[in-house]
Amino acid sequence: MSIERLLQILDDWALYMKSDNHKLGYPSKSLGMSSGGESTEDEFESMLSAMDLANVRIIDAIIHDLPKEQQESIYARYLGAKKKSLYEWHLNHAIDNLLTISSQIGRAHV
Repeated sequence: MSIERLLQILDDWALYMKSDNHKLGYPSKSLGMSSGGESTEDEFESMLSAMDLANVRIIDAIIHDLPKEQQESIYARYLGAKKKSLYEWHLNHAIDNLLTISSQIGRAHV
């Protein structure tokens, strides 16, 4: 995974964390097939949204496994939490760890 893609997912994660969503992860629309195997107009968008949500949940799980100081630095950067001592240093390590771990997960699923 590239650093640019990780930063995009972290931006999506921040929106996800700030949203007031209590749907327990169930989609508002169900995916289905129309007769003849045709796709509806918004099918592709639904698939992209599902993949983005899966990426956000993976990153969320990885963040929760980081050391506390690194978690706090991610929260400070993306959710507006208070910056603690050595914020920049912990943030750099957190981003590096997220990049390394997410890349390993991606290779494991190939």
